[in-house]
Amino acid sequence: MAKHFSEYEKQTIKLSMLKESKKLFEKYGIKKTSIDKIVESVGIAKGSFYNFYDSKESMAYDLILDIEAKMHDEEMKNLHSFLQKFEYPEALKYTVWKSLNYMNEEPLLRILNNPQLLHEIWSKMNENERQRGICQDQSRVQDFLEIAKKKGYKLTESSSVFNAALLSFFMIYINQSMVGESGHNALEFMMKAAFEKLFIKD
Repeated sequence: MAKHFSEYEKQTIKLSMLKESKKLFEKYGIKKTSIDKIVESVGIAKGSFYNFYDSKESMAYDLILDIEAKMHDEEMKNLHSFLQKFEYPEALKYTVWKSLNYMNEEPLLRILNNPQLLHEIWSKMNENERQRGICQDQSRVQDFLEIAKKKGYKLTESSSVFNAALLSFFMIYINQSMVGESGHNALEFMMKAAFEKLFIKD
């Protein structure tokens, strides 16, 4: 029977679960990491796991969203820094490029390049979890658009097209090895061209 925890205990245990599961996911992968391994590393009963998550896939998704949220906080700081030197489209290019390089520090994000695993994760999400991811993406796009407006730029396409462009750059980045030695330069060229087309002076 799962133990009932106080709110403080819940917060403490959840942080520990996320920390330990991240280590396990990065070492063994999501498929090979069992709930048994996770609860053993945290020191709680298996039944208690379900006080926090419906599945290990749900936990992995939560971890990914937390990483992406931290990345976005950093990229907002980077964007403001680059805007001291460049116009908005170029500053955005450098900002997004720096965010992409952040993936080297967060290998867990590379599971986003595994369609089968992504499908498995998504299929086990409840509606609230799915909505959190959608809202987080929308919030990121909106933050970029608000800064663009303050700098006198407007978006020439829909926000969904802009978001799709950001996702496309991410997918190309993690598959650079398939492109060859020129993949880095090609991606930077595409980002520059896309942002200059997507954002024009108002």
